[in-house]
Amino acid sequence: MAYINAKDVQAIRNELKEEFKKDIKFSVKKSNWNQVIVTLTQGTTDFSDIMDDDGYAQINQYWLDRTGDHKPLFEKIINIIKTAPIRGEGYHKNKGWYDKSDAMVDYFDTAYYFSVNVGSWSKPYVQTA
Repeated sequence: MAYINAKDVQAIRNELKEEFKKDIKFSVKKSNWNQVIVTLTQGTTDFSDIMDDDGYAQINQYWLDRTGDHKPLFEKIINIIKTAPIRGEGYHKNKGWYDKSDAMVDYFDTAYYFSVNVGSWSKPYVQTA
């Protein structure tokens, strides 16, 4: 069953802050018991090529090619989301992120769910400098 605890979310938040301390500001939140939501809120990177008219973009981990030149950035963010809890002290230490789901037989088994957004529907991403 998918599950993520506060310590795992904190480990993700800490690693993202350390990796992108000057370039991007993040919001990292736990949703319910099984999902972490990472939102890029402000930074020097121009995401206008992937955002909608409201200054918002949802990043699909399976379609990173659609993010154009930003693909390496999102790959790094997703890698941190998947690996930070392993190095932390939370529930997923020594377990790692996994996804053994099989939609063909309606079987879903993953460590936890996550989503990555640029801005939010109510507060667009702010480009600085």
